[in-house]
Amino acid sequence: MHLKRTIYNANIVTPTEVIKQGSIVIEGNSITKIYRGNPTNVQSVDINASGKWVIPGLIDSHSDAIEMELEPRPNSNVPMEISFYELEKKLVGEGITTIYHSLSLLEDNANKWIRRTDTALQMIRDIKRLSIGQHLIRHKTHLRYEITNLSAFEEVKQMIRDHQIDQLSFMDHTPGQGQFRDLEVHKHFLMAHRHHTEEAAEQLIQESKKQKKLDPEALQKLANLAHDYHIPIASHDDDTVEKLSLVKDWNAQISEFPIELEVAKKAKEMGLFVVMGAPNALLGKSHSNNLSALEAVKHNAVDMFCSDYYPSSLLHTTFKLYHQGMPLHQAVNMVSLNPAKALNISDQLGSIEIGKDADILLISEDGKRPVIETVMVKGKVICEMNYQLPVKEEELSTSNV
Repeated sequence: MHLKRTIYNANIVTPTEVIKQGSIVIEGNSITKIYRGNPTNVQSVDINASGKWVIPGLIDSHSDAIEMELEPRPNSNVPMEISFYELEKKLVGEGITTIYHSLSLLEDNANKWIRRTDTALQMIRDIKRLSIGQHLIRHKTHLRYEITNLSAFEEVKQMIRDHQIDQLSFMDHTPGQGQFRDLEVHKHFLMAHRHHTEEAAEQLIQESKKQKKLDPEALQKLANLAHDYHIPIASHDDDTVEKLSLVKDWNAQISEFPIELEVAKKAKEMGLFVVMGAPNALLGKSHSNNLSALEAVKHNAVDMFCSDYYPSSLLHTTFKLYHQGMPLHQAVNMVSLNPAKALNISDQLGSIEIGKDADILLISEDGKRPVIETVMVKGKVICEMNYQLPVKEEELSTSNV
């Protein structure tokens, strides 16, 4: 028999509105009823939301966080069996209940160990293996395939056939276009973050510009195979309207981090889900000096946010947009329902609606700062955070005696 419980006295954020002082009935994994008002009889298993916001669990379509967990310092490689479980404890505390771990497949001898072909593909296999066992949240894989990595082509095809990949994006980080179209910005990035000398950075840029790329026919074959296996395809750093035509030929559904506002607008017009990085919106600018996420929001050219390199940014960006005037249900959709639609999982996840899994967050606010207090996944309370009350002034005086 399924456990039946009600979350009541809640401000419920649905895809279309906020239901003030409402209730959600959960039976087993699923939401079975949503209504205004409170239950007549309260049971011991029921949850009093005490007027808090109740929103769906966050869906993060692109997160590099696993890389930092695996390699917190250069040459300090933490085993996956530790990293996987330690990271998910952090993610659940940030309200992320479905994560797409982004693994970058650069080349066989990439400077970063974690982005070498063998390492990245093994990490995907490990994540899929561990996600079958004991876990707190849903773990999915997002392979970021650098199209200059010619040697990995056949392996990636096999990974698709083996159902190891849940999302596939094509990347081209060749200097002079895409994210690194501004060569001076790219050079300073290599110097500041990769600790290259100016001469070494300049040499690396020139060598990178000469790299061979996967030919268009092979790229199309890979895209077709992914499409046949119902794997969502994303482009990456779209910098021209012309590139979007190629993206559509791939049967791509997602345009990640468009470089120009006009490109973002065109991508949306073409029916692609436009993704921007939540850190970009939270900090007010792109770290690569590209399109500002807030500028794109202003022009209605963004559908969804991902955490990119900073998981906490998803929830904070949502509430930043809300406090800047966006209806809360619209801001929440950008980190829940819209990603679910883009990734073909909206029949089960992404919103507080009858029949969907009860992935639910209870959130209060400290000023304008969102504070997660309870996280539920499939109707089960996974995480509770009981904050200490503020220390009173007289207690401070006593403690100082």
